[in-house]
Amino acid sequence: MKILLIYAMLIILGLSMVISVDWLTGTPFSQSFNFLTKIFITTTFQELVVIIIFLVLPVIQVAVEAGKKKKKHSR
Repeated sequence: MKILLIYAMLIILGLSMVISVDWLTGTPFSQSFNFLTKIFITTTFQELVVIIIFLVLPVIQVAVEAGKKKKKHSR
C-alpha cells in the first residue's frame, strides 16, 4: 500500500506543479485543467495503451506482493 500512496502523491504533486505554474502566468483554472483533455485527444491508440499500462503497473505490483505475503503466511 505504501507504493500506491507514493504514486498518488507523485501524481498530485505533478499536477499541482503544472497547475500552479499556469496560475502564476495568469492562466485561468478552467484552461489549466483543459490541458488534460488536449493531451489525450492527440494521443494515438498505441500511446494510450502504454499510458494505461504504466498507470496500472503499480496496482498490479502491489497485488502480486500481497499475494506472495498471503501465500507465505498460509504455509
